[in-house]
Amino acid sequence: MGAVLSRVANCRVAPSRVPRNTWQPGNSAPYREANGTGNNSYCPALLPAQCLTQGLEEVLIPALPERADVERGYVTPQQVYNLLNAEAGEPALHDPNYILILDCRSAERYKQSHLVTARASVTVIHPELGCLISCVQLQEFSIILLYAEEGHSPVGSEEARADSPSLQRCFFQLSALGMDPVILLGGFSAFHQLYPFLCTPRMVLLEPERRALTIYPSEILEGALYQGSAVQAQNYRIIKNLHITHVVNATADCPDAFPSMLSYLRLRLSDDSQQDLSEALPLAARFIAGALAGGAGRVLVHCSLGRSRSSVLTIAFLMEHKRWSLQHAFRWLKDRRACAAPNAGFLRQLSVYEEQLFGQRLTALEDIRL
Repeated sequence: MGAVLSRVANCRVAPSRVPRNTWQPGNSAPYREANGTGNNSYCPALLPAQCLTQGLEEVLIPALPERADVERGYVTPQQVYNLLNAEAGEPALHDPNYILILDCRSAERYKQSHLVTARASVTVIHPELGCLISCVQLQEFSIILLYAEEGHSPVGSEEARADSPSLQRCFFQLSALGMDPVILLGGFSAFHQLYPFLCTPRMVLLEPERRALTIYPSEILEGALYQGSAVQAQNYRIIKNLHITHVVNATADCPDAFPSMLSYLRLRLSDDSQQDLSEALPLAARFIAGALAGGAGRVLVHCSLGRSRSSVLTIAFLMEHKRWSLQHAFRWLKDRRACAAPNAGFLRQLSVYEEQLFGQRLTALEDIRL
């Protein structure tokens, strides 16, 4: 359990309110084509210092991802969304021992609606009887997540004890048993506001019930950019709930599912290390940037499984339009979609693309760890 929890605790992302739409035109738009570039790339026209001219080519000045520390012991709604939809061979949520979610609100509020697979905290930590399941059973869970109705105060503070006494009691009782629980920042209300489709009045506990759940694409940029599989791209419920407006289809043979409803970019790539991406990378980056301009669009990038082809296109967009190095873009993606794994040939082409964008290679490929 410790290894998984450390990964969650060390995932440094901006809180969901800073801001909801991570990519905004006020920060990285409007875009213009760079004069003389051979790959039709284009750079943000924000500040003159963001691009340097070398001969007839414009190169980007690298930037660092904007990250705000989340206090230890807390996870953001977006982190929880990505945890619930994590995939490693198969959806992690299908495993009953993957995550234990304890709803620390009243029984009435729990019955009205709660996070999918959540249990009422009183079924695990009784106010008088203490822990109702054994420590051995608790240790089987990779993650233990607690939430109240709201919650922004530091755990253990007077404000937190006054606002959510049940959550505080559960947290410290579990900690005393050697567990390492984490708390949902903003509580149920913050999560429900962003992801109401992952809340339910039903109890979903057993593995057959979990396998019937809809698994959503990973959220790479909050409320803007998603990455997933072909099956997810063909699921109308997913498209509707995520408000997807544009789709990048990187598969060779999966048809566009909703051509009359959505805007598509069809690239027909094969997951082959010899696949040439010289045209696909800038084309996908331009398409995604155009879709997100204005803040109203939402883009789903997908291939067959959402691991290799879709990953290389997502990384290319983050490199070009967030001005992140290959290493920073790759780490950002892996923090949000752990199963992302572009093949070795794609990584080499991303390294070449990095040099085209920034005028030099900033990332050593041996530093990329899948």
